[in-house]
Amino acid sequence: MIKTFIAFLFILFSLNSQAYSSDPYTIEIEQVSMPGTPAIHSFAFAQSGGKWLFIGGRTNGLHGFTPATAFPKQFSNTNIFVVDPGSTQTWSRNIFLDLPYTVTDQFRSSNMESVQSGNKLYIAGGYGYDSTVNSLKTFPLLTVVDVNEIIQAVINGNSIAPFVRQITDSRMQVTGGELEKLGDYFYLTGGHIFTGGYRRTVNNQIYTDQIRKFKINDDGINISISDYSASTDTIEYHRRDLNLVPALKDNGLTKYLIMYGGVFKRNIDLPYLNPIYIEDNSITVDYGYEQVMNQYTTAYLSAYNSAAGKMHTTFFGGMSLHTFNEITQALEYDSLVPFIDDITTLTRNQDGTSGEIISTEKMPALLGTNAKFILSDSVPHYDNDVINLNQITGRTLAGYVYGGIRALLPNNGSSFPSEYILKVYITPDFPLPVEMLSFSSSVIRSSVLLNWVTSNEENNSGFEIERKVSDNINTDWMKTGFVKGKGSSNVRNTYTFEDRNLNTGKYEYRLKQTDFNGNYRYYNLTNEVIIGTPDRFSLSQNYPNPFNPSTVINFQISKGNNVTLKIYNSSGSEISTLVDEFKEAGYYSYEFSASGKLASGVYYCKLNSGGSEDVIRMILLK
Repeated sequence: MIKTFIAFLFILFSLNSQAYSSDPYTIEIEQVSMPGTPAIHSFAFAQSGGKWLFIGGRTNGLHGFTPATAFPKQFSNTNIFVVDPGSTQTWSRNIFLDLPYTVTDQFRSSNMESVQSGNKLYIAGGYGYDSTVNSLKTFPLLTVVDVNEIIQAVINGNSIAPFVRQITDSRMQVTGGELEKLGDYFYLTGGHIFTGGYRRTVNNQIYTDQIRKFKINDDGINISISDYSASTDTIEYHRRDLNLVPALKDNGLTKYLIMYGGVFKRNIDLPYLNPIYIEDNSITVDYGYEQVMNQYTTAYLSAYNSAAGKMHTTFFGGMSLHTFNEITQALEYDSLVPFIDDITTLTRNQDGTSGEIISTEKMPALLGTNAKFILSDSVPHYDNDVINLNQITGRTLAGYVYGGIRALLPNNGSSFPSEYILKVYITPDFPLPVEMLSFSSSVIRSSVLLNWVTSNEENNSGFEIERKVSDNINTDWMKTGFVKGKGSSNVRNTYTFEDRNLNTGKYEYRLKQTDFNGNYRYYNLTNEVIIGTPDRFSLSQNYPNPFNPSTVINFQISKGNNVTLKIYNSSGSEISTLVDEFKEAGYYSYEFSASGKLASGVYYCKLNSGGSEDVIRMILLK
């Protein structure tokens, strides 16, 4: 049976006395079933074409604390899994079928640092079993995977070897850190070098104490690292098992990264509380704020409200220095950093202050640690996977929480790889600047008529109309017009806009609603607009006419033919050829600009297509 958990958020605390006065969004969690999917955690992940790719990780729960129980190799994940959440189908392929041990050993390790950029999954380090020395170690490896190709290979039962490239580099010998990309650079943050089995009495782990910055060059055959640099701080960067969150500011224009939490402080087994902000040319520790909840690696989503300049990060369960007691309505401190079932949202405000809120609802169990939030492709988001709150209207599927560790008790209890798969829905709670009742389109020959109706407007400057060719992935949105808004209004308002003289093809439209402060949000036309093939040959009158110095000439042809479009003076002499080539059936538009030597007077435009001709009279008036 499917259970739904609705997360109504409320203000819990703000250590800066900068309370976040309203809920950023409502979270709903729906447990779903996908039979056959793997129960794993601490894996590398990527997705392509609506399918999920899982590499590595472990198939047992929280590690033990003796060499025999910590990371037994029989619990290493030795399969590459592909999951289709739409059909709930799962495919797998054993890594030993295609790859040498130098690669498979890393591919069955856990706590690798990984990040997807485009069609490539970059994997650094990881802790696992080394076949060559018969022991556990942290791998000094960087691997690049072609995501879509390896997904198809697993589905079709083919070798994955052609789509995996690897180099040895001691700078990548890290486990328990995080890897993200910012601009052209990769950032490998925190982590440690872990050798041998886990032993409480022997310190066999060396923290990097660094944030490493570099470029990865990959031509599909060879990999190299360039422009490498490292920032060292033996106090603040002495972290592992942290969360590295992509973030935005400056109305969504500036990207940066936030390091939240991590363990353990030097000389004391407590987590870090001060966030670290990583920008293109600076790294800043926020000593003005201490994170109260979720200091260990967990599933999270990030969302940005450009209208308010607020960056939100929602953590799903995990492990925390504090838990929230629903009976006493108070925070409870636990230095053991127990497993929790709380859903919390940490907000960084436009002025740099931060605050946290906590849900009155919980995760369905003690979940989230070393899990992954998988962003839905359909939710509006920026290219760094931060959800764009200002483009969401109503309840929207944000993604899934998958994998991780499920614990039976907060401390000192049994734990297992989580079998829970949770859909996450998000509904913005801030008022919309414009309540859109409808947005529709109609086609008249080569023109598109857009109609939209609002019921309420607040500080509305107007609507930019944007269009793109829908069957060409390389085209960008183009502004085609602007319609002035009503400012602030609580009555029904109707708007129209005509986009004229389009070529035959398929188009998408959206409205960019902008307020007087420069904030904006998008409203997308849900249907595709199709401009069909004309049923006749025609040359339209130029516009404007008279003209100076330029005018637009439109024509249509019903069959593909060699086409000429020429300009003549009143004596019949040709002065310009606008078109002389084969054209498919369709609508066409060309601009004629009179050169400085052309005098005022009457000119003629002649269209010829497959023996059909038409002429229009034009007047140049200087």
